[in-house]
Amino acid sequence: MANRMVGEPVNRKKRQKERGAIEIIEQAIHLLRLSPFSILFSYYIGSLPFVLGLLYFWADMSRNAFAKEYCAVASLGLAMLFVWMKCWHGIFARNIIAHMAGEPKSRWSLGRIGRLTATQTIIQASGLFVLPLALVMAIPFAWTYALYQNVSAQGDGDGHGINTVFKRSWHQAKLWPGQNHILLLIFFIFGVFVFLNLAIGIFLVPQMLKKFMGIETVFTLSGWSMLNTTFLTATFGMAYLCMDPLVKTVYALRCFYGASLKTGRDLETELKALTLHKTMFGAMIILILCAATFSPLIAGERPGISSTGYGLKNTSVPPDALSGSIDEVMSRREFAWRMPREKIDQESSVQPGPIATLMKWIAGGAKTCFKAIARWLGKIMDWLEKLFPGTDKSREGPGKGWATSVRGLLWVLLVVLLSVLGVFLWRTLKRRRELQSATTSEAIPAVPDLTDDHVKADELPADQWRVMAKELMDRGEFRLALRALYLSILSHLAENEMITIAKYKSNRDYKRELGRRGHEREGILAVFSENVNVFDRSWYGMHKVTNEDLEVFSGNQERIMELMAS
Repeated sequence: MANRMVGEPVNRKKRQKERGAIEIIEQAIHLLRLSPFSILFSYYIGSLPFVLGLLYFWADMSRNAFAKEYCAVASLGLAMLFVWMKCWHGIFARNIIAHMAGEPKSRWSLGRIGRLTATQTIIQASGLFVLPLALVMAIPFAWTYALYQNVSAQGDGDGHGINTVFKRSWHQAKLWPGQNHILLLIFFIFGVFVFLNLAIGIFLVPQMLKKFMGIETVFTLSGWSMLNTTFLTATFGMAYLCMDPLVKTVYALRCFYGASLKTGRDLETELKALTLHKTMFGAMIILILCAATFSPLIAGERPGISSTGYGLKNTSVPPDALSGSIDEVMSRREFAWRMPREKIDQESSVQPGPIATLMKWIAGGAKTCFKAIARWLGKIMDWLEKLFPGTDKSREGPGKGWATSVRGLLWVLLVVLLSVLGVFLWRTLKRRRELQSATTSEAIPAVPDLTDDHVKADELPADQWRVMAKELMDRGEFRLALRALYLSILSHLAENEMITIAKYKSNRDYKRELGRRGHEREGILAVFSENVNVFDRSWYGMHKVTNEDLEVFSGNQERIMELMAS
């Protein structure tokens, strides 16, 4: 009994960590519903070209007599579309988790895009052979399928190598096997129903058009022969596009909660949501209290009612004021229908004001201009009809039809020209407004508050942090100058992709990350660690910053920049 009591809290803790399959699917659906359109767009911009290319490749290779001549080139193009799709799947998974955690969108540099492409190409290409083998063997399929889905969520090119991404994805795939198998069972059943609904819809829509509207299509003429491999491939592709965003979101959430077992990132996300809900609840309470406070005052100050509530107060209104008030109310527009017809006619004969006269003059000028343009176009048409033989209006035959076609073509060209000019003017005005807004935004840069612990190093470039540090040193604020120099070092390392700036990272995390990425530059980790120790002792401790400390700190910073340049 003692052993059971000791082991009982551990099992309860494990059960709390593992979320149910239905719960995680509901969370994924809710997350997709609330996500902006740009996130789903990032998925379909990668998946649609591959699905359409696969459908075209399948139909062309199965029916074209010359398919063998360009099969290799078509296969290469389809492979490139597959890599394109997998890269966008990684971007989709990264954006959906960032949206759930309330983080800003990631910056995609050329180096990060290259790492993303290399990771997805090398690992995901093996899935075309490994997944069918795992499906035949049946037992390891759930772990294998989760592995490749986790690669889409983990391999976002965020400074991790291919080996690291594979190990992390395999570790996440081994977590919660019961949940993983239930998820696959639910996805299979739901996918079968989606496939059948799409197949029945594609098959019945042409039949209904023929039955109720008499429209004959290729599908109704072919009958049951439309149920071929191309039809099945197209239906499977549509079902894949409907189901796969949900699958990617579910496995991205699995990776998120699996990594949170060590980082506690899920607790941070829940605390953010709880803070927002508390703020909204507090605002509602304040509004209710204000309404309850002011409603008795408003009810007690109604004019014309006695304080005892038994009747009207003894108030008197002069006759002249009462007559003027009646005339003012009757002269309103809503009572104009009650006036006699003669009075309205007299009021309508009043001379128009200057604004009405100006608008009338503008309308008349525009009408004259349009008439002049119509006369000018008519003269051009008459000239064309006289210029070409066989276009006389009095002659009958094919020449008259040809002239009519030329006239219609000229009208079409004129409309196209005016449309192009309108689009050009609109884009020119839009570009000018964007330049003005960019100039305005650059003219007033935001200065970060160094006393705020939430200031990030990537809010300013490294050069601007150093300029700010020099200004603070001149004013004698050595402690803030030390932090500006430290943020300058972090910004410089981030610009060279040696570290990645994040709010949840500590100085120890930055040291570990620099140790992984900067092992080729000998001595950079030791210099950076020395500056981190000085900063922690001064910013978080009681050590008073002196001018000598700043000189040593600046010297180490220059040493780091020299090592980065070498």
